[in-house]
Amino acid sequence: VVSTQSTASSGINAEYGHDLRRLVNRIDKTLDDHLERNLVEYLQFSFRWMNNLLMREMPLSATIRLWDTYFAEPGGFSHFHLYVCAKFLTKWSKLIKSLPDFQAIMLFVQSLPTSSWGDDEVSELVSEAFQLKCLFPKAVTTVAGTT
Repeated sequence: VVSTQSTASSGINAEYGHDLRRLVNRIDKTLDDHLERNLVEYLQFSFRWMNNLLMREMPLSATIRLWDTYFAEPGGFSHFHLYVCAKFLTKWSKLIKSLPDFQAIMLFVQSLPTSSWGDDEVSELVSEAFQLKCLFPKAVTTVAGTT
């Protein structure tokens, strides 16, 4: 088995998870507190979101729509993706906060109910993520040359 992950990329993913947590803490502190109380580390679910750019989280047509935005947005894959992930997580905030423990939370965030998502849902997600980007323009700290 050949690993495609370098030590550097693992560190970048860990930092991206920290950036995601800091951003979620600013926009939905009660969700962040609930995850922390239940010992859920962001890296435990966001690693897949970061490495697969949400491709495994939604249907192909929705992924293509999302990636089209990433291509159009300056820094889309390296910067805007963080804001999309933050909105993607907080979209489910009320439901996640109703889940009683680590196992229930992890089962939910690893199998989100997005199988019927299309352009409308992705457009809403992207629009809300863009609003976050405008409110918190310096949230991404993990890409070389950014703060």
